[in-house]
Amino acid sequence: MTRTPTESNVYYLPAPVVEEPAPRAARCRPVGARLRSAWWRFRLALTEIRAILVGPRRIVVDDYAALLADEPEPVGRPCPRRLVPARVIDFERARLRLRAGRPE
Repeated sequence: MTRTPTESNVYYLPAPVVEEPAPRAARCRPVGARLRSAWWRFRLALTEIRAILVGPRRIVVDDYAALLADEPEPVGRPCPRRLVPARVIDFERARLRLRAGRPE
């Protein structure tokens, strides 16, 4: 069962050439910015280590009296009331108002 080779319409394209990106120049951050980020990383690491070693914070015995009191003492000042009523978007009423004001 030997056949004679026939022509094929398969074409092989060359592989795409990927250009190497130009090496970027290393940008150094200012010394102050590097020190600030190092300081915050150091503080975070210390806080995590302390939390691991000390464990969760426990409630002091004096705090139980405040929890069991009938009326807790107000902490800070009350939230200020809004002087403007809240804006509620009601499209149905808005359409009715627009229709009522338009002469037909």
